[in-house]
Amino acid sequence: MSKTRDDLTITEALRDPLIAMVLRADGVKLDDFKRLLETAAKKREQRTSPVGKFLNVISNNPAAMCSYC
Repeated sequence: MSKTRDDLTITEALRDPLIAMVLRADGVKLDDFKRLLETAAKKREQRTSPVGKFLNVISNNPAAMCSYC
């Protein structure tokens, strides 16, 4: 997923006053929220997209590229 102008970076989210108010209201510490966001970002980066999986399959087995050819 590419970053659009509507997306917040982790740094921006941690500085956002509305997010800070919600965290306080829910009793969530900023450091805990930061760790959550960083963990989620790392897991997201590690995922392979369906296109990436397909490219990996065909690079290892060119015959699998087109079952109708």
